[in-house]
Amino acid sequence: MPTGEEHSYLLARSSLDDFLSFMSGYATDAAASDRGRLVAVWKAAAERMEHLRDTDPEHADGATIEPLALALRPLIARVEADPIFKRAFNDAPYEIATVDLDPVVASQKLVCLEHVRRLQAQLGQNPSAEALFRFCLPFDREPPDHRASRIGDDEFAFVSESSDLRFLEAVKLRPDQITGYQPVGPIAGVVALVVGFGSNYLNVLSINGRHILNNGNHRACALWDAGIRRVPCVVQTLTHPDEIDVHAPRAVKRDPELYLTGPRPPLVGDYFDPVLAHRHFVALTRKQVRVSYSIEEKDMP
Repeated sequence: MPTGEEHSYLLARSSLDDFLSFMSGYATDAAASDRGRLVAVWKAAAERMEHLRDTDPEHADGATIEPLALALRPLIARVEADPIFKRAFNDAPYEIATVDLDPVVASQKLVCLEHVRRLQAQLGQNPSAEALFRFCLPFDREPPDHRASRIGDDEFAFVSESSDLRFLEAVKLRPDQITGYQPVGPIAGVVALVVGFGSNYLNVLSINGRHILNNGNHRACALWDAGIRRVPCVVQTLTHPDEIDVHAPRAVKRDPELYLTGPRPPLVGDYFDPVLAHRHFVALTRKQVRVSYSIEEKDMP
């Protein structure tokens, strides 16, 4: 019996070497060691994608945006008043609107199907318009459980069960922005290395008529698998190549042709296609983020 949680690996966005390396290093299934079978699985997905690119090349093109119902405007105002939202979406035009998940382009390699099921249980069947909005754009969320500790004179470690744990930014703070701290001398400034979680809003990037999933992969998958296709979402419209370098997921920046201009890129629904995705078990892991600093003092002429 395999250990861990069931995941779906999106074959269409990875090379054969990446797939084999991942399966040998992370999967706990007995079949993970059968390289011949894994090669056959990957080749079948590659052939299926070639067929789709020939027969349905424009599936992701012409993605549309529709306004939300007027009754949801108070919830939109709650989202836009959230300081986290203001900070996360202040550097590109956006609108909170309805998008169709069917043509949304996906670039994340792995989705945890156990977490997808947990989210579906949280949403429930036949959710109201308000419940669906709060599921997609949760403005009253609590951060996942986490812990932090000092592991060296100049290094700290943060650990969480959530894979969303990440380094957020390095920032210089004024003394009046710090509370509950008694310095040993007058403060010249504070440099903070901030670790936390993503803004947690379902978000797509609108680029040349395509919608690229940028945040909320598991919620998008939970909705798609539940048959809910039209969903509330933060849509950021990007019109310049430099904006793509700033906002797009790493995989999209590495291979923009595949996701932004090529025929029939990987889509959200592909995670649930038995040919385009491979299901396997991955051992339970914790996400760790380590931050360290260095100091240099010298006399300047």
